[in-house]
Amino acid sequence: MTLNPHFEQYDAIFGDDPVAYLEFLEALQSSMEKARHTLSEAAQTEDWNVISATRHSLKPTMTLLGAGPINALLEDWRPTMSALDPVPLQQALDIVLSAIEQKKKALS
Repeated sequence: MTLNPHFEQYDAIFGDDPVAYLEFLEALQSSMEKARHTLSEAAQTEDWNVISATRHSLKPTMTLLGAGPINALLEDWRPTMSALDPVPLQQALDIVLSAIEQKKKALS
């Protein structure tokens, strides 16, 4: 999976306020870590309500970050599936988390 998160949309919003941008990135990072953990647990128990709610909450952010492949991966997770493999999703979210960390370092 090719995934290159970008921050142009957020640069336009926070470009003149690096302190607020850093606060936003920390909140985004925390949210992504929580989603990663939640989806992993939900995949193990096949909790479709949690998967659906988390998928819908992630979609706008993944779209803004140019991380559409994550949305596509989550769209493939359907109740007709069994034995969900969360590893590809975890790896993709790790790429996003790494990009957020790099952006934070660039602002510091």
